[in-house]
Amino acid sequence: MRTTKPDPITREVLHNALLMAVMEMKAAVVHTAYSPLWKESGDLSCGLLTPQGEMVAQALGDIPIHLATMPFSLQGCLARIPVEELEAGDVLWQNDPYQGNNHLPDIFMAAPVFAEGLLVGFSAVRGHYVDVGGSGPGSYSSAARDLHAEGLRIPPMRLYRRGQVNQDVLDMFLANVRGPGERLGDLRAQSAGCHTGRRSLERLAAKHGARELVALMEDLLDHSEALTRAQVRRLPKGRYEFTDHCDVGGEPIRLQVAVTVDGDREEAITADFTGSDPEVNNGMNAPIAVTTSATWFAIKCITDPENPANSGSYRPVRVIAPPGSVLNCQYPRPVVLSNHETAYRVADMVLGALAPAIPDRVVAAGAGTAGVFVVGGIDSRPEGGDRRFIYIDVAGAGQGGARHKDGRSGIRVNAGNMNNTPIEAAELAFPILTLAYELVPDTGGAGTFRGACALRRVFQVNALDPTLTLTMEREHFPPYGLFGGQPGAPAMATLVRNGAIERLPSKTPPLSLATGGVVGLQCAGGGGFGDPLERHPERVLADVDDGYVSPAGARAYGVVILETADGVRIDEPATRRLRAERRSSRP
Repeated sequence: MRTTKPDPITREVLHNALLMAVMEMKAAVVHTAYSPLWKESGDLSCGLLTPQGEMVAQALGDIPIHLATMPFSLQGCLARIPVEELEAGDVLWQNDPYQGNNHLPDIFMAAPVFAEGLLVGFSAVRGHYVDVGGSGPGSYSSAARDLHAEGLRIPPMRLYRRGQVNQDVLDMFLANVRGPGERLGDLRAQSAGCHTGRRSLERLAAKHGARELVALMEDLLDHSEALTRAQVRRLPKGRYEFTDHCDVGGEPIRLQVAVTVDGDREEAITADFTGSDPEVNNGMNAPIAVTTSATWFAIKCITDPENPANSGSYRPVRVIAPPGSVLNCQYPRPVVLSNHETAYRVADMVLGALAPAIPDRVVAAGAGTAGVFVVGGIDSRPEGGDRRFIYIDVAGAGQGGARHKDGRSGIRVNAGNMNNTPIEAAELAFPILTLAYELVPDTGGAGTFRGACALRRVFQVNALDPTLTLTMEREHFPPYGLFGGQPGAPAMATLVRNGAIERLPSKTPPLSLATGGVVGLQCAGGGGFGDPLERHPERVLADVDDGYVSPAGARAYGVVILETADGVRIDEPATRRLRAERRSSRP
């Protein structure tokens, strides 16, 4: 083993070599995957872990809630299959939320890597499988009352042993999922990603030596920890609290956090979720891995976002969530919605709690949802061959305003980071016709810096025997603004059936549709940051020109817009009067 600390150049060279390795893993999976959810949306993540199971490198642009839970998932595997029993060619596999995973559709796969007779690390890929069984297509439902109704639960096991697949296990899996051919294609792509990472670690071990490589990776983690601790010491010490709510069927789920900051302590930041509601009978329950990962993500964003994201960065952070609470649920509670809906709320709460201490680093709440929707049915198009299909996608998102900039619209934010499926790819693969895909004016919270506008998608389902399942948040509790900024507009969903427009709840079990039914999905807008009356009128006019704000909506900023034959302009006298009236009427 190394007796002296590696120099910064060696550390940086290794760090970039590891980053290139995980990017190669991601490319291998995406280029060989079958489902549009993987090859178009990229709903998968790749990482390299140390022999002790700590994340040392993750692919750039991957999904935070996938990555930070990987050490939990690997530890769950190693608790059942000790390191001493692993051999070259083995591949570990599991999806159990109560043994370190996040939710059932995200299946974890990891390959141990050996060099010179020594275990030097693990190559891991987590991918969201389009279906893992359960009560409805896509394995999503707000009506599932326990974990078993959400799909097939795979305990930690070896899927491959010494390079040979366990065919009996694979056959059992494929017999219990919808679309087994596509699932098998994605599984093989996932395996290809693991083997790509294994070869990269083997090459690095050949270059540096096996023991030297392990020592270098440990040094990289220690360095990341030191960088994070240095940033935490710059934060104001104190205890900061925040409360927010999720909902299912309009019933509020109370979430509470107290964040304690003291950079001089070993546990430099503690996020204590004591006071959150008890676990519930729907999929908004979060396993502790999800709660912890969402907390880590938020802390990383406000402390040291530019430096390596790995397990070393998270060592200074402690997470407390009482067992049996909605943020540390116990078997057999359902959990499928927590991976993106509850996790997003956890991250928003941590940022909201710390906003008074570090206003320059936080942002107002974003859309707070992945807006997952699932369409299932029979593709009766000539090219469809009457096959059963499952289309999973996200309805959109956007960010809240920040101290010095507006929230960005139409992007995934928070602990999720996947793409949407392009309209052309979706319409090619599925009997779906997109009628509208647009930003909605006046949905971003007004502020000195405006929140993102909501993204609205309208599509027609031209399948036989179609079903629709929705998973959205912020319908009843819109994204908060900060320092006088207004909340973003709430989320909403509609269905045109028999010529009438129906309002749908934001979370549903699988719903039967009629062929040709039209679905409208609108995510929440981002919250505003700062007093809307402090936004420069010219910026408001530019928002009107760009379609982010309507002329009527400009009055939320105290700006009066005149519409003329030549376009729009500011009515300056009326604007001065309106702003003076608004300011004088405040307490």
